[in-house]
Amino acid sequence: MKTYPYWWEFYKPYHFQNTQVSNSSYDLVVVGAGYTGVSAAIQASSKGLKTLLIDQLALGEGASTRSAGMVSGGLNLGKKINLFKDYGEDLAKKFIQESIGSYEYLEDQINHHLEEVSYQKTGRLVLAHSKKKLDALRQKTKLLNSLSDLQIQIIENLDNEIINNYYKGGMLVKNAASVNPAKLYNFFLDKALSNKVDIFSPCKLLSHQKKDEFYELKTSEGKIKTLYLIIATNGYSEKDIGNEHYNIIGVPSYIAATNILGQEKVQKLLPKLRMYSDSKNDLYYFRPSPDHKRILFGAFPVWAYGMENSKMVKSFFYKKINIILPKIENFSIDYIWGGKVGVTFNTLPMVKKTNNKIFVLGCNGSRCGSYALSWLSSRKYDYYKSK
Repeated sequence: MKTYPYWWEFYKPYHFQNTQVSNSSYDLVVVGAGYTGVSAAIQASSKGLKTLLIDQLALGEGASTRSAGMVSGGLNLGKKINLFKDYGEDLAKKFIQESIGSYEYLEDQINHHLEEVSYQKTGRLVLAHSKKKLDALRQKTKLLNSLSDLQIQIIENLDNEIINNYYKGGMLVKNAASVNPAKLYNFFLDKALSNKVDIFSPCKLLSHQKKDEFYELKTSEGKIKTLYLIIATNGYSEKDIGNEHYNIIGVPSYIAATNILGQEKVQKLLPKLRMYSDSKNDLYYFRPSPDHKRILFGAFPVWAYGMENSKMVKSFFYKKINIILPKIENFSIDYIWGGKVGVTFNTLPMVKKTNNKIFVLGCNGSRCGSYALSWLSSRKYDYYKSK
């Protein structure tokens, strides 16, 4: 069994340096080279800012190539809070429209490259594990349909979707999609390189401080000076980024990929070949691989990080896959890998600007969260260029 992401068979993260960073000076330094960091660097360089992108790991080694590749369109926004109650109707509507807009932004960015990143308009079915949760999904469906044209619907009978006694119905988001996250990351990285973004990996941020109008960064590769700073380390944030480290938790999450089952068997198990997640807080989520020959099954339980090869994690996946897909029979697991999900305390994404420094944190397990954040952060450059 392999303990690295299945997606790394298509793109494997690597260290890369196309510049020297010691004693260098930039308009913008982006710390964290995941989806958000790479997207922000692309936007900045396209607007004429001299931009440096650094990461303490290999390029894409964090959550960007470890997720299940389920593009939700931001509809997981605010999982544990009531947006309307806590923020008021006007702001809550803006939150929702912003998250849905991120989905459209992603599609615009990869237009004409859909096959290249294995982008498939599969729809996503959020499954209710109780009748109470199904009622909650009905209310959510009514609300979202009143605010958008996503055409969300409730499915009471799941016989044509998934056959088990575990779920009581579900909410279908027809507009949701799937992607190969590693291919998608490679697509954006190539775009950053073609935009002449300076990149240095590995390069760890050790500290930073504001001096006059510039930030002085101390890194593992030397000192760097920058006018603007974006920190987009998300679930892999450490205390070196500053006090914002205390606003986010890197929660471990694990995914397993089965052996090759074949297209016929996968389609019998998941007839509509959708993306699937459930309504629990410690949720399960699963999907067919892009070639429809395997099933990927993820879990968000409370485990320690780095337990991919433990008997407990292996037995957990075998047991849960058999419960959710009781007709799977005679399968094995070829891959189990872990990653960290960046979770904020209020489960909302955080985009915070102070003194020409932007923190972009908190995908909260939403597979499109990073795209929303990169979109929000990219719009700040219009502000910068106007000054």
